[in-house]
Amino acid sequence: MAHNSWPRVLFLYLLLLLHCRQHAATPNRRIIYKFTDCNAEQLQHLPKLAAVYELSAVTCNISTLPNAYFTRFTTLTALEVRESGLAKIGAYALNGLEQLQWLALPWNYITNVEPWSQAPLKALHTLDLEGNAVKMLSAESFVRYPNLHYLSLAHNMLERISGDAFTHLPHLKHLNLAHNRLGVIESLYFRGMQHLAHLSLQHNAIERVAADSFATNAHLRSLRLDVNKLRDLEFLRSNALTRLLHLNVSHNRIEAVEAFATGEWALMDLDLSTNRLVEVKADTFNGLAALMHLNLSANALHMLAASCLDKLINLETIDLSANNLTQLPSGLFDAPTQLQRVNLSRNALPTVDAELFAQLPYLRALDMSGNQLSSGAFIAHLSPLLPHSALTLDLSENHLTQLDADAMTALQVCGASVDLSANRWHCQWLIVELVRAPAHVHFGRNYSLASSWSAALLNVSGIDCYDAERQRSLVVLDAGRLWERRHGVGDVECTTFVDPVMPTPPPLVWPRVRVDRFDSRSIIIWMLIAIGLAFTGLRIARQLIDRREQTKRVKKLLELKTQELTRLTAKNVERLNERT
Repeated sequence: MAHNSWPRVLFLYLLLLLHCRQHAATPNRRIIYKFTDCNAEQLQHLPKLAAVYELSAVTCNISTLPNAYFTRFTTLTALEVRESGLAKIGAYALNGLEQLQWLALPWNYITNVEPWSQAPLKALHTLDLEGNAVKMLSAESFVRYPNLHYLSLAHNMLERISGDAFTHLPHLKHLNLAHNRLGVIESLYFRGMQHLAHLSLQHNAIERVAADSFATNAHLRSLRLDVNKLRDLEFLRSNALTRLLHLNVSHNRIEAVEAFATGEWALMDLDLSTNRLVEVKADTFNGLAALMHLNLSANALHMLAASCLDKLINLETIDLSANNLTQLPSGLFDAPTQLQRVNLSRNALPTVDAELFAQLPYLRALDMSGNQLSSGAFIAHLSPLLPHSALTLDLSENHLTQLDADAMTALQVCGASVDLSANRWHCQWLIVELVRAPAHVHFGRNYSLASSWSAALLNVSGIDCYDAERQRSLVVLDAGRLWERRHGVGDVECTTFVDPVMPTPPPLVWPRVRVDRFDSRSIIIWMLIAIGLAFTGLRIARQLIDRREQTKRVKKLLELKTQELTRLTAKNVERLNERT
């Protein structure tokens, strides 16, 4: 029993030891102070300064932090001075804050980023300087913060960054430089930041990114360059960011995309919306086999190659809205069979191939509104594998006059919500279909009317159609809802459309492309190594204890043998004496 209980005793001893260490390192009471509309003097007259764990000052009057201002806050781990008019910080204002982990000085008037400490703040992992007036970062700005993981300088006035400004931040993972005035990204800006995972550069004035700007940022997973002035993506040709997962370059001036055909990329989200793209070639997205979400909306696209999506076998969402498309090549969606959401709205499509969406069994949302469609023949050719009540279809604001019987039957079977409003329906056909149309098919839209009993405009539901015999347009309004509003009967809200119910994502029939997960795998490997070391240590400890117990048993056995030999010797001596 004692031999089997020793691991439990050892485990309880380790737990007791860890508890004692935490208890010794933690003060008896952690005090948190949060001030609003205070001044600098109030922060210096706090009781029990040595036990303050967090200190927050918001909208206070603190224009200056002099040297050694926080020397008595020996246990402070979080410090915040927000919207307090802070403009000047002493060179050694943070002296004594050896345990500081989180420092936030946002929305003040700070113009320079300096060490602000005589000794390195090794515990500091988060620095928030958002919303200040910093114009430049020098080589000495972060020399005292060697273990930073998160740094935000968003909403400043940054125009220039020294080439070695971030060399003292080898462990930085999140860097936010959004909403500044940067015009060029030089090759030395992010050199040596091997652990950088998320970089935000949106809302600047960036016109050029050097070719080798991200040569040492192999762990970068998210890059935002939206709302800038980029004209190309040539900086991606170096293949340094092939493990990037999320890339946003929307709202730029990009006219062509050719960088993704040079290698295999791990990208899952790509946003190229609101640029100046005119054409998508056959090999434009050849290296993006892992891509799941593609946004090409608000460009000037007028031509798509028939095979431009053939390599995107994992694509789930594509947005081609607000372009100049007048035709779609047949077979465009034959390869990406995992597509669930397709947006082709606000183009100039007069017709689409009847078999265009026939290979999409997981289609859940199809938006064709704002085009010039005169036929809905493709509806009858949707994938027969579509589950019942799965598709949300928007065909509003087109040139449809009627749908054939096969199309209406298909909408009854696989439609969750169908919007057919703002078309030029023939009145005779419409009256017949309104009688037998299911509840999820909506021909009506909202009209704004001025009521005689109220000065406010009322939104009422109405259906419009075209009488070919008398050549006039008719609008039938739901006046019954007006009467209900006036007399307080029924619901006050008047809704025309039914909110679509989005089902759970379907299982994939194509195997997903393996995406490199170095960080997750390394964590799992180190955990397994730690577990192995722990078990090895326990095994060694058990062997040592077994040897010690065996040594004790041998020693005891020798003592017993010695005693027995002594007793026998004494007995023999007594017998000899008696004989003598």
